[in-house]
Amino acid sequence: MPKKEEVPHFFINYRTADDRFGVALLDRALSERFGSSAVFLAAKSIPPGACWEKRMFEAVGESSALLVVMGKKWLGKHEEGALARLDDEDDFVRREILLAKELDKQVVPVRLDVPRIPRRHFPEDLRFLADLQDVEIRFRHSRLDIDDLANRLSADYPELTRADSPKADRARFTASGKHNTITQADVMHISGNFVAGATKNFYDKRAGR
Repeated sequence: MPKKEEVPHFFINYRTADDRFGVALLDRALSERFGSSAVFLAAKSIPPGACWEKRMFEAVGESSALLVVMGKKWLGKHEEGALARLDDEDDFVRREILLAKELDKQVVPVRLDVPRIPRRHFPEDLRFLADLQDVEIRFRHSRLDIDDLANRLSADYPELTRADSPKADRARFTASGKHNTITQADVMHISGNFVAGATKNFYDKRAGR
């Protein structure tokens, strides 16, 4: 049986109680660049009714790289002297990072306008993060910085296809009111007369992740 063609994609590792808007901005920008299917974000990518924990860790294994998004509350330390969430062996953020390391995935720390975390603040088995080349997304230069990150990922994974390329067009939705047909896609182009319906977003069910 021929080996299934592997398409590079990226797993966004984040903490729900951290900078969620920054995470959403990063997901949107990378999805617009490479296509939504190339970016795994638990809140977006796990379908309703799926076993979220199983699917989440499968996605780490299927990914090409894990983007560790770090905001002001990434350590999960709410009070001075309190144990950080990252020190908890059951913490999902920690488990995803360690699995990616175990599977020899590329791990990229992405700082959301925050200074680098001192090595001593990491749990011992996560201190390797302090040795990795990181990326900073600055508030006033977020578009420029995310474009730079996307360019670096493109250089590391040249087989990636831009979402606006002819090849990627085959993976887009085209809806026609005249012919009443819909073709699967990441980007939806709509023509004709349609009655708008309600849509519902499904968010990460792991409160305090």
